[in-house]
Formats: sequence, C-alpha cells, structure tokens
Amino acid sequence: MGVHVVFSKVAEKTSERLSAIKSSIATPGLHSLTRPQITAPVPVRKILPAYDRKMFFKHLRTRFPRYQEHFQNAAEKYNLPWKLLASQAYQESHWNRRAKSPTGVRGIMMLTRRTAASLGIRNRLDPEKSIYGGARFLARMQQRIPTSVPMPDRRFFALAAYNVGLGHMEDARELAQRIKKNPDHWQDMTEVLPLLSQKKYYRTLRYGKARGHEPVIYVRRIRAYQVLFDQVPSENSYVTKRNKNGNMKASISQRFLRPHLNRLERNSGA
Repeated sequence: MGVHVVFSKVAEKTSERLSAIKSSIATPGLHSLTRPQITAPVPVRKILPAYDRKMFFKHLRTRFPRYQEHFQNAAEKYNLPWKLLASQAYQESHWNRRAKSPTGVRGIMMLTRRTAASLGIRNRLDPEKSIYGGARFLARMQQRIPTSVPMPDRRFFALAAYNVGLGHMEDARELAQRIKKNPDHWQDMTEVLPLLSQKKYYRTLRYGKARGHEPVIYVRRIRAYQVLFDQVPSENSYVTKRNKNGNMKASISQRFLRPHLNRLERNSGA
C-alpha cells in the first residue's frame, strides 16, 4: 500500500513536470513544422580567445555597472533581451562611451552619423542616448525582417542587419534561394553571407559587394558574450546605485560578485 502511494506521488509529479514543459513551448507556425528550429549550443571557447574572455569579466566589473540601468530600461522599452543588447554593445565598443572607428562610427553602440541623425541623436558619445538609440535601431531592424523568419533566428538576422545593412541581408536571402539554401534560417545564412564578397555573386545582386563574413562573426561573438553573461548568478546585482552627482556607480554587492567572476575567469581558461 505504501509503495503504491509513493509511486502515485512520483507519477503525479512527473505528469505535472511534463505538462509544464509542454505548456512552456510555443506552438510552432506552419513554416517551423516543415523543419524544426534547433538552436545549437554556442562554443564560447572556440569563438572567444582566452584574452577576450578575461577582458569581458574585467569590464563587467569596471565598466558595465554605470550602464546596466540604461541597458535594462532600453531593452524593456523596445522589447529586447537586455543581456543581448548589452552583449551587442560590448562587441561594438567594449562599453567604452568614447569609442570610435576609422569609418566614423562612434559611442557605446557605435552608431554612424547617418543612423544617429535618423534616430534624432546629436551626441553619439552620450552613453544613454547611444544605448537607447542602438536598441531602437535594433528593434527597427527586427521589425523589417520578414515574418517568415522564426525566433531566435529573427533576432540574429536583425543583429546581422545592424552590422552589414538591411540591403545586404536582403541580397543574401535572395542568393540563398538561388543556391537552394533556406533564407529563413540563420545557420544557412552563415554559409551564404560570406559569398557576398565574391564577384560572381555580388555583381548579380542589387546592393553589390559586402564583407559578408563580418556579420557572421559579429553575431557569433555577441551570442558568446551573452553566454558569459548568463553564467553570472542573477541574484547578484552587477550595479546600481547613484553617487551624489547622480552618476551610476558600482554597488557594494560588487564585492560579493567579484569572487564568482574570478572563478569564472579561471574556469574559462582566461
């Protein structure tokens, strides 16, 4: 009798867990039923060299605290994952608000002058404006990706468009169809985008030549940084207090976070 009761309770709990898992899975659209969408694990060590991982954890302690609130608020406003947005910013500028490149992009989100103007931003070096502008621009790219592209690939397409331009992404999707690749799946597009630098392909496309390998690397590194973010316990706050001048500064909880980050640095091979 006792064994039967125990077995019943175990079966009941198992059934509840299965029901919870089933309900947490979104009902796939017709497109995804033809080919299940599988997101492969991100091989962080292969994507990010040891030095890059070490510097990420260092900047997580020293730079990120003053900007976390902006990333969280901007991501919430534009319906984006805040760690993804912060990871993108790290790939762009290493959270350096004064960052600039020889091509003229500047600020934490490395906005071009033209993009900043379209977003109503005059000072690209203002970290808050840059973060909100970058989030708005990324959300805009995501909205313009065809609805046939499912999540999470839709977000990867948007990141790639942020980097290489929406026009070149449209070219890559057209080329994918020509060579019998799936234009709605990011994994296929990682093989197609690099072809935009080859004359036999880009001369037949509307927007011409592009360094198509760059958005592939760009998205890959952003995803790897997000994995590192996710390794840090959520119960620890990275930041968030203001000093007397109203500026963001690291909170005392950083003292409790530091040993964990040091351990992650060692485990990541940094």
